[in-house]
Amino acid sequence: MICYKPIFDIKKLKELYPRYCFNEKLIYGGYYGVEEDGTKAGNCLFSIDGYNCYIISIDCDRADKLLIEGYIRASLNFCANRNAYIAYCEIEEISDVLSMLGFEKKNNIYSGDIPTLLKGSCCK
Repeated sequence: MICYKPIFDIKKLKELYPRYCFNEKLIYGGYYGVEEDGTKAGNCLFSIDGYNCYIISIDCDRADKLLIEGYIRASLNFCANRNAYIAYCEIEEISDVLSMLGFEKKNNIYSGDIPTLLKGSCCK
């Protein structure tokens, strides 16, 4: 089992993503996964801008679809609790997971409303 732990210290996020330019007007957050034995299982970065949530980066084993889904759901949940309503993602490598969750692709950007995206696939 993997536990998703939040990262909201901007210094730690800058250490994990040194090449990313952080905009001081946005709220940034992230999660890192920890396996039962304490091994790190990757991390993700997202931002909130008003009603919009942007999933910026997910760094993990791309073959582990459940891990990717967990990062996306954790990010969406955090953003929804801070009044974000629409989620966006441009990470083409995880398009199958994004589509499974209900994201729709328009102009190379995946988007969807967070309440619908957080529903289980049996509820759609």
